[in-house]
Amino acid sequence: MTVPTGTLQALKKFSTCEIADALLKLGQRPWGGYIPDIDMWSPNHCSGDTRIIGPAFTVKFVKKEDDSAPKPSQHFVDAATEGSVMVISAPPDVKNACWGGLMSARAMARQVQGVVIDGRVRDLAEHRSMKFPVFAKSHSILPQNAFVRPSEIQVPITLSGSPVVIHPGDIMVADMDGVICVPVGLVESVISNCEKYTAIDDQCMKALQEGHGIQETFAKYRG
Repeated sequence: MTVPTGTLQALKKFSTCEIADALLKLGQRPWGGYIPDIDMWSPNHCSGDTRIIGPAFTVKFVKKEDDSAPKPSQHFVDAATEGSVMVISAPPDVKNACWGGLMSARAMARQVQGVVIDGRVRDLAEHRSMKFPVFAKSHSILPQNAFVRPSEIQVPITLSGSPVVIHPGDIMVADMDGVICVPVGLVESVISNCEKYTAIDDQCMKALQEGHGIQETFAKYRG
């Protein structure tokens, strides 16, 4: 199922926090699609108005010495689809980076929206100079190919520390607050929910700024 560009742009208006609230209200338990412990490292570190959105292009990494795991027929960045958000699953205990500056250069040429890494990134200055959005758990100075390798692309993946299964084509949204996965079949419902409840929160914010108390404000607008 492909989500139309106009629908993606409608969803992009909302923050990851607002989307998480909507998914929880829609019964997506326990975490409402939230992918924990992943922060923005480029173009800024956890700041700015960068927000990426697009269908997940999934990549599963394994340790280099794992000979039993399959190997992709082409480099995973070369295979990336235009407009996608690349999502990389890495073994949980490695200290190397899974993504570097050369990969960002190629991903930009492929018109990838950005990358979400369940692991580490290196070459921070290069990503930032290209203004390519990179979201990762942490950073490293060690290279990918000495420790891990890509195994499968466009398969369901689960990132460490999260119960959320990311399927190819699920809609990824990432901003300075974090990363969230929206099941493709729920996008329209999430947009409707966000529109309703952000309007309510706007009223709450206005009332609180005018000096009203939280209890009375919530009772009036949130019911």
